[in-house]
Amino acid sequence: MDFCAIDFETACQQRASACALGMVQIHDGKIIDTFYSLIRPPAGMDILPFFTEIHGITMTDVSTAPDFEELWPRIQAFIRGDFLVAHNSSFDQSVLESCLEYYDIDFSPQRFECTLQCSRRRWPELENHQLDTISEFLGIELDHHNALSDALACAHVYLEAHA
Repeated sequence: MDFCAIDFETACQQRASACALGMVQIHDGKIIDTFYSLIRPPAGMDILPFFTEIHGITMTDVSTAPDFEELWPRIQAFIRGDFLVAHNSSFDQSVLESCLEYYDIDFSPQRFECTLQCSRRRWPELENHQLDTISEFLGIELDHHNALSDALACAHVYLEAHA
């Protein structure tokens, strides 16, 4: 089982405002690599205080970070053509697509799988299937809204759901 778990944090409501990215590379069902970077959002898409309250990232934190376009070659190399996995994948897929569109980058992921949907099917008895709930249920360490921690948890959830 080869895939790349991915998680974005955003600066504001605009989906092209990615300000952090975590990715986890899985090969033969095992974690083989991780990637984390802050991302400088496009001009005019400053990190709003409400979003900082969620993920703890400020404009000062991202002031010297690469923008998405600068980071894209590393992101693309890390994905390696594997399918992508995210918790509530419609959000992360829309962030990726919006960033690609904003910078006029041509890329279409092979497919996106959603661990929210997987966990609902696999563990219907849970009261909800939020990432922190499912992580606690499975004993997965989670620093929620840290993009790398969320991506690692997502990778573990996907592997457990398909065990």
